[in-house]
Amino acid sequence: MDKKIATDLRQMDAAIAAMADGLVLYAPDGKIQRINPAAEKLLGLPDDQVDVPIEQRLLGLSLLKADGKPIAPEQQPAARALRGEAVHHEILILDGPPPQGRRSVSVSAIPIRGTGGKVDAVIASLVDVTRLQQVQEQRDDLLRTVSHDLGTPLSALLLQAQMLHRSLGPGDPNAKRVATIIANGQRLANMIRDLVDSARLESGRIQLAKRPVDVQSFITELVERLAGNLPTERIRLSFEARLPPLPVDPDRLERILVNLLSNALKYSNPPDEVLLHASCADGFVTMAITDHGVGIPKQELSHLFERSSRTKDSSRQEALGLALYITAMLVQAHGGRIEVESELGQGSVFRVQLPVDGQVTAPAHSATQTPA
Repeated sequence: MDKKIATDLRQMDAAIAAMADGLVLYAPDGKIQRINPAAEKLLGLPDDQVDVPIEQRLLGLSLLKADGKPIAPEQQPAARALRGEAVHHEILILDGPPPQGRRSVSVSAIPIRGTGGKVDAVIASLVDVTRLQQVQEQRDDLLRTVSHDLGTPLSALLLQAQMLHRSLGPGDPNAKRVATIIANGQRLANMIRDLVDSARLESGRIQLAKRPVDVQSFITELVERLAGNLPTERIRLSFEARLPPLPVDPDRLERILVNLLSNALKYSNPPDEVLLHASCADGFVTMAITDHGVGIPKQELSHLFERSSRTKDSSRQEALGLALYITAMLVQAHGGRIEVESELGQGSVFRVQLPVDGQVTAPAHSATQTPA
């Protein structure tokens, strides 16, 4: 039996040593029992001090929070895990001597419990995410450049073009040219907004300002405000008798509905109606947008909400790109889901379901073909 135990220990040590991520095993008193080469390298432990206790070799290493502030010893992941708390993917900064220097590390620490629930040990994993953090900072810099350095002058150009358009008479031959400038400028502004929003949503850095919203009043007022930009006379609204207040970010809910209504109006023929019906069941408010347009090919439905989704039907490419991806991401950020049913030549139904209690649910989206 002792020989088997020794063999098992050697196999475990070999497996730990082969791992690419750093792994540290702590005893109940906080001392390090095992540490693999990846962790030693990440922590910058000197190779010429293998006979020195690991705790002493770590004295030159500072552990900081992600914002660069010092972290108290009792708040470090290993210490919290020794008290029974599971820590998952916490970003910390290791500040050590050269050549490692300052690194960003994702730390997880899990308590191992014995009989009676007592913590017998803690296993901690360390993953160097320095490069990932640098890429994230570069993306944030790019977003700031795109949204400010491009968005600000574009807004000024659009404002001047709109003022010029208002000053021209109905029969002025330049009115159509200025209107084309405005339309393409707005399209470019929408593309910039979509690019910035998609990056923020993917990184989880978008903040929702939720508040209770009266769904019927919100949708009615939204359609009235859209009258100058969309053919709202084709939109028919329908509401269930009693709809509870919905905890949402009003600006983001508007973005969701405008994207779906614009899509439905653009790809259905006048004077066909687009129906927006709101109802509530099983703790969800459902807003269904139904059109009788060209529909979506069956093979495209499962990819409809993906980031780079484009249908092979060139007449729909503009609408089925980033806009639907962002719509799905905004719905997901609210803890809801979006569904679509469609049949070629018969139209489509997009359903947005948002939870009345504001809690996150899954999955976030689905697509099906309407039975023939």
